[in-house]
Amino acid sequence: YSATVPKALVEKDPQSKRFYEHEVISMFSFFGNNQSAISHPTGGLPCFTFTLYRPYDEYESTPAEGMRAALESVAPKLRNLGPMISQPRRFPIFEHPPLEDWLAKSGRVVVVGGAAHPIPTGSTQQYAMGLEDGAVLAKLFSHLATDSQITDFLYAFQELRQPRAQTVLTSETGVIRYMGMPNGPEQEARDQAMQAKHKAGGYLFSGDDESAEWAEIKTVFGYDAEDEADNWWVTWGRLKARSL
Repeated sequence: YSATVPKALVEKDPQSKRFYEHEVISMFSFFGNNQSAISHPTGGLPCFTFTLYRPYDEYESTPAEGMRAALESVAPKLRNLGPMISQPRRFPIFEHPPLEDWLAKSGRVVVVGGAAHPIPTGSTQQYAMGLEDGAVLAKLFSHLATDSQITDFLYAFQELRQPRAQTVLTSETGVIRYMGMPNGPEQEARDQAMQAKHKAGGYLFSGDDESAEWAEIKTVFGYDAEDEADNWWVTWGRLKARSL
């Protein structure tokens, strides 16, 4: 589910107004029993937005009904947003097998964005992935000197973007599952580990520079689309261009 609430309504609620207190304005993550939420104030409009993940209920009559029902059992500062929601949207999330070929047989048409690599709604990297696609294409085609290079550049685009898309998808779906573990031994182990880090005075997701968590963070957020395209051009593209 995805919804926005006017800032004026959020600030009127004693619990929810904390979302707009200066020292904590950020992205918020909520962990629950088989459900989770990611939320943050928006940048352009005076609204608070959040995305709620929970199992699909085929008997649910409206998105508003389902979202409000899910919020009944969460923390007050999030639960109190329920009555403020007027028109939430519901998006099914499917696990798609990776698209093997991004190019048409002609070699002149390529799919990009969600058509090539769908990612769950509300994911941290949802919009970045489309921008990265555009940046890679722009960099590659900045070297275009003849029509014969078009197909090579489009194949290079898939070669560069497909592994990145799969890495991000694995990370984002993993986060959703991690946050929304059903109550049980795994959830208890997760909570105990996070509580131990909190008591030790560290960030909940902190770790040493070699930890798996930090390695994943650096991989996902340290990616530079234009650098990747430049590296391909220096390694392969320039050599092939000289042979034309």
